[in-house]
Amino acid sequence: MHLIKRLSTLCNCARNRTGEGKVATAQTLWAGQALTGEGWCSDVEIRIGADGHIESVKTGRRPAGKRFDVLLPAPANLHSHAFQRALAGLAERRVSGGRDTFWSWREVMYRFLDHLTPEDVEVITAFAQMEMLEAGFAAVAEFHYLHHQPGGHPYAN
Repeated sequence: MHLIKRLSTLCNCARNRTGEGKVATAQTLWAGQALTGEGWCSDVEIRIGADGHIESVKTGRRPAGKRFDVLLPAPANLHSHAFQRALAGLAERRVSGGRDTFWSWREVMYRFLDHLTPEDVEVITAFAQMEMLEAGFAAVAEFHYLHHQPGGHPYAN
């Protein structure tokens, strides 16, 4: 339970944009080549405001700020089941008879999901999305299996 409380606190900090997630100062990046909305460009200057958002992207600039050879936009994770992050390591076992299959994994996954509340899923998903952000992903397409409450009863909505 301590982990869930800690993750919940981290999620609230991230959601409210307080604490560690705040960029202290504006930054300037320079890249010899960068993939922009107009395609590949040379000698690109990117200014990032203190709020962490890109303020400007200019091409044909002299080197200034932190230098990179190549800059690419952050990728998107186009297929995520973030709640499964908490399932990691629970289903990677040999079942009786020595054969692990998709179906044995699926059975463990649904048994696990049967015990999660929407609040649990929010905390787990926030944790997984923080990991994705740290790994460089900027967007996520999320898929859920939240059809029933713990115990198998359908949600009212």
